[in-house]
Amino acid sequence: MKQTFHILSDKTAQSLKKNVYKNYSQFIETAREIAILESEMYQLSHMLTEQKGLMSSMMEMSLVSDKVIVQGQKEEEEQQENPEEETKKNLAFLLEKVEGCSTVTDVPGRQLIHDGDLVELDGTTFTAIQRVHAFLLNDSLMIATWIPNRRGPVRYRFQGLYELDSLAVVNVRDVGPEKNALKMLMFPETRIYQTDSTKSKRQWLDILEDTKKKKAAKEKQKKEAALAKKEGEIQAASEAAVAEANKLDPFNEEPEPEIDTMDTEILNVDWLQELPEDLDMCIAQRDFEGAVDLMERANAFLNDCPKSPAVKEFRARIDHRVKQLTDGLMSELQVSPERSLRGGPRAARRAVAQLIRLGKSAQACELFLKNRSAIIRYNIRQLKFEGATALYIRCLCGVFFTSLSETAQEFLKAFPEHYGCYSAFVVWSKHELQAFVATFCRQVFESKSSLTTIAECVQMAKQHCEELSIIGLDISFTLLAILNIPMYRAIEETRDQLIDGIKYRSQDDKWRPMNHSTKKDCDKFMSDMNAVGLDMLKNYVYDECWINLTSNSVQFAKSCLMFAEDLLKLYAVELEHFIAESIGAVFNAQVAHFQHALKSDGLKKEHKFILTNAQFILENVMSKIERRYQERELAFPDQLVKVNNEYRKLKSLSKT
Repeated sequence: MKQTFHILSDKTAQSLKKNVYKNYSQFIETAREIAILESEMYQLSHMLTEQKGLMSSMMEMSLVSDKVIVQGQKEEEEQQENPEEETKKNLAFLLEKVEGCSTVTDVPGRQLIHDGDLVELDGTTFTAIQRVHAFLLNDSLMIATWIPNRRGPVRYRFQGLYELDSLAVVNVRDVGPEKNALKMLMFPETRIYQTDSTKSKRQWLDILEDTKKKKAAKEKQKKEAALAKKEGEIQAASEAAVAEANKLDPFNEEPEPEIDTMDTEILNVDWLQELPEDLDMCIAQRDFEGAVDLMERANAFLNDCPKSPAVKEFRARIDHRVKQLTDGLMSELQVSPERSLRGGPRAARRAVAQLIRLGKSAQACELFLKNRSAIIRYNIRQLKFEGATALYIRCLCGVFFTSLSETAQEFLKAFPEHYGCYSAFVVWSKHELQAFVATFCRQVFESKSSLTTIAECVQMAKQHCEELSIIGLDISFTLLAILNIPMYRAIEETRDQLIDGIKYRSQDDKWRPMNHSTKKDCDKFMSDMNAVGLDMLKNYVYDECWINLTSNSVQFAKSCLMFAEDLLKLYAVELEHFIAESIGAVFNAQVAHFQHALKSDGLKKEHKFILTNAQFILENVMSKIERRYQERELAFPDQLVKVNNEYRKLKSLSKT
């Protein structure tokens, strides 16, 4: 029946595993389908917008629209007369009111079209998230959040910049209390904003549509003008004339039209024009390696180009994608409750490598170590305390130091030759060790465990620290520095307990040899004593079952030898003097008991037996302790050498 239950349990586990894999694969397929549908909806929205714009342009093609066109041309000519002053006037408002928008205003030719307050809504519950202020520029849309406790003229904080090419605005029907809402598809995100009135909503929709149309028309005109200049013979003749004039006049510093034409030709490369869309696709598909490859290729290409307004504008578009890519990579390393922590350090190596390629090694190092901290805490929480302190500490040390070793090895692989990050790893290791020691002390020292258990647990932790030194991480001194105070208290408490026990047993000591009645019982007792290191007791056995020592002396020898063993396991340079004094104090308490017995008038006939016990304690047991020091290659303390000479004083006291 037991085997049947085991077989059924195994079959159930296998079937559950198969179902999990099956459901997981179905989930992946479903996620892919959803992503495809979302991209198709986005494309459909773009197509609808383009068709609407096309219909509007067709309706404007009328015989009576010449006046409107002439007026529009006049306005454009007036704006072209002094574009720099117009740009400065429009963007001065942004610099005064918005914090962190300096990169937005650096792009030449960028103008402010419209701005207003909006309320961002949750996509599922339609509840208000935050209050924002939107700034519509001639080529992009900037979103800024309100600063609650502001000082000075700054009222907003920069949140994001979205190009009009990758922005689609959809009208949201008024349902229930939620009215005047519009949805903005910012590939690959979708956000919903609410205006304060229907008029404001219609105004936003019309201005956004009109701005996108003007931007598309302007880009089309630029391409046509560049093509006409490139193919026309008149342009060739004018270029030759300008070149000849430049040769004759060395002070001529007006080659701007030639540079603009050259930059336009450079930026008309097919792969460079498709680069923003390719980057958006790689980011949406989480193809981070491909996105970083495209970034590096674009940067290498743009570095060789002159710093003209067209190149600056294109670089601003690329920098916006770099920010999105960086945020995506950083989200891979961030710790959140809904994400699994069982991946280990290798799962983060991919994101770390790409962040390093983007020049974000400091952020990658910080997030990598935070991720590892969360994994270590998760693994420690999975441990179950089963009653035996030493068993739990063995599991705890195994989990913590193994994770620390894996993190160190993966850190060296993820950050090769980034030596500035190594100091951050050392500091992180110290903080994690402090958290580990807090759990260690709570289970070992605060649970009133015996000194033997404490010594065993501390020795395990020290051995794991020594193993870490193989890979170049030495944290033994930090561990001992933190544990010195609790170890000091544990040694002191155990020493006082031993001294109190000696005083208590000395009151009932009859100074009689031990009698085990039978040879079998005596042999069993001798085997138990040999197990604790008192193998020299065989020299004190006579008449098969008698031992020429008192039970008090044997008990003291056993306790003192175990006490010395535990102290040597806890040995540290800072505790060396205190350990020697503690062992010497215990021996001095027993020596005081011998002195009191020799001075007693009723025990004059037992002096020889008392001296035999004293010789056993002060010479044989002390020699065992001295051998333990030699095995650990430690110098025998002077305090214990003085205790070893106490036997001579006891002999002279017996004679007097």
